[in-house]
Amino acid sequence: MKLLVIRHGEPDYEKDCLTENGRAQAQKLGERLKDVDIAAAYASSMGRASETARIALDGRGIKIAECDWLREFNVGVHDPDIEGAVPAWDICPKNWTGIKNYYDLDTFAFAEGTSGTGIYERYETLKSGLDKMLAEHGLQRTGGYYHVTGSHDKTIALFCHFGATCVVISHLLGISPIVTLQGFSAEPTAIATLCTDDRFGADVNFRIHGFGDIHHIGGGIGSVNYK
Repeated sequence: MKLLVIRHGEPDYEKDCLTENGRAQAQKLGERLKDVDIAAAYASSMGRASETARIALDGRGIKIAECDWLREFNVGVHDPDIEGAVPAWDICPKNWTGIKNYYDLDTFAFAEGTSGTGIYERYETLKSGLDKMLAEHGLQRTGGYYHVTGSHDKTIALFCHFGATCVVISHLLGISPIVTLQGFSAEPTAIATLCTDDRFGADVNFRIHGFGDIHHIGGGIGSVNYK
């Protein structure tokens, strides 16, 4: 299986839709995807992501399933140097890199800055939605890997957000989402590509083949982007 996890185009956050430039980016994304045989498409139920999906897949007859579990992962966490809650990708480097819990998939949600924020519940919601979707396409989660239960030789596109993309990757690779949220960067319409490693028969895991790809809008890996 190949998963394409795609960030929305340039957003108007106030209206939760795309800007004019964002719609142009989504059209270029569609040109990039036109020869890709997409078996199924899923989009965040937030406007900027669902609009990106509709524009990029326009005229292809691909049904787009809108999913609440793909909504942006904008849980507010605490940073001692910043007043009020901040997104989990905005913790000051000195306030997370020295805390071992943030690096651990089992304890990231229980560090001083994340405990009681709802980040654990949001993480569980996203990973449960992802695993349910993958099960419908022939991959059943078994511990930290997937067991093949049906045909999974297909490409699936997920249209979502920077934070949601980082959490999808966190779950599929078994690493803390704080590490991906703080360590990765994705410009509008950036594509992350993950594929199953099928060398071991019916038991597979995902490998990341690319992240932050924006060649379709004239760039490779973009500059740091925080939203």
